Amino acid sequence: MATRVILFVFDGLRPDMVTPELAPNLVRFADGGSRFPMSRAVFPTETRVNVASLVTGCHPARHGIVANVFHATDAIPGRPLSTGKAEDLDALAAASGGRMLGVPSLGEILAKAGKSYAVVSTGTPGNAILLNHEAGTLGQIRWSTHGRHLSSPGARPLFERFGEPPEAGLPNTPRIDHAMTIFIEHVLGELAPEVALFWSSDPDSTYHYRGIGSPEAKASIQGADAAFGRMLEKLDPETQVIVVSDHGHITGREKLSTIDLMRTGGFRAGTALDTGTDIALALSGPIGVTFRDRAEAARLGAWLAEQPWCGLMFSNARNEIEGEIQGSFAMPLANVAHARAPHLFFTLADDDELDANGLPGTCVMDANLPLHGGTHGGLHPRELNNVLICGGDAFRERYGSPFAAGIVDVVPTVLHLMGLPAAGFDGRVLIEAMSRGASPGEPRRLIHEVEAGGKIRRLDRQRTGSTYYLDGGFGA
Repeated sequence: MATRVILFVFDGLRPDMVTPELAPNLVRFADGGSRFPMSRAVFPTETRVNVASLVTGCHPARHGIVANVFHATDAIPGRPLSTGKAEDLDALAAASGGRMLGVPSLGEILAKAGKSYAVVSTGTPGNAILLNHEAGTLGQIRWSTHGRHLSSPGARPLFERFGEPPEAGLPNTPRIDHAMTIFIEHVLGELAPEVALFWSSDPDSTYHYRGIGSPEAKASIQGADAAFGRMLEKLDPETQVIVVSDHGHITGREKLSTIDLMRTGGFRAGTALDTGTDIALALSGPIGVTFRDRAEAARLGAWLAEQPWCGLMFSNARNEIEGEIQGSFAMPLANVAHARAPHLFFTLADDDELDANGLPGTCVMDANLPLHGGTHGGLHPRELNNVLICGGDAFRERYGSPFAAGIVDVVPTVLHLMGLPAAGFDGRVLIEAMSRGASPGEPRRLIHEVEAGGKIRRLDRQRTGSTYYLDGGFGA
């Protein structure tokens, strides 16, 4: 049984950018531990969706964070809810009887078992909250670079002791270094919790605003990797370390406004249902659509299927494969069928062409990001493929798993390492990487197709044991 488990998250890190030049510490760690080259994020491939899956071991269909931005009129009428905002998450919890998530998260599970947990985050306000939304109630440590009001009571004195965080930047290395000092000196050195999590906002924020192959993006990986190296130097051999990224990235090659295009197409579209609209859009990674009159759904679905910029569509299930809107897939296939889900999700067109920096993966985007910046949220294989590497004496050395795995597997694996029950999750224990090794079950590939707009759209999945993972969406 492990004495300590450390989770280190590189926000948005693409696995193909884990190189000796950019991430020498992570490469050395990976070379001596267990890699999962077929690891997957959950859909939508957005940060807060995957944060919720990281800390619950469940898909959005169970934890209920269905996108970074979605409509929840019981919580916030009149506009989409943003999971990046603390006040929006508070409103969501209040509208849900105090439950922000539909299932217990890691902090709650560990507290119930008498185990300690601490979080240090340089991510967004919503990111920090979702990593342990019950930290204050449970008396656990949650420290955020965004200030005292987002940090739990036990973490607030750290602002006096270590000073205010540096200003955010691109790269965000000074802030990450400051947070790592707190993590090493206070969390690891003094608190010594049984489970601790560090969240690095880079390279994600720098990918977004400078491009995934830019000099700044490369420097952001190097900076985050240096912080990871500092941490490794302080750990003893009995500490188990799980490194993960929450999603990958591709490059936005073209920008458009889906609302403007829908209006030109004869639809009364906007960001909320009001006197001038019949269709409300939540402009997240995939676009979420809510209808005033469900009769509009068929008309919009047929129109979207003809648009070259529209990717795959998902709606409530008509059968095991098809959604009720013609040309769409059933939402359960993407593990996102939840009461908070919109009537329709659709992704934007992507391809595997090279961007200006020679990196594969580009897409159309409807986002407040610079053209040629990094983006994510859809079903491109490079958005779905995330980093997952484990090390410590509980794991096999120099092992590469041939099995699909993913971010939903982190919590079950942590609990298994701590000697706690690890059943009842959507994810699984990564037993193939344990020091004694064992097969998780026969893998199975599943390919699903629907016809939309004269094209065949394809959704690829894998199953390892009883856990399902998305490999990609094709045919846009």
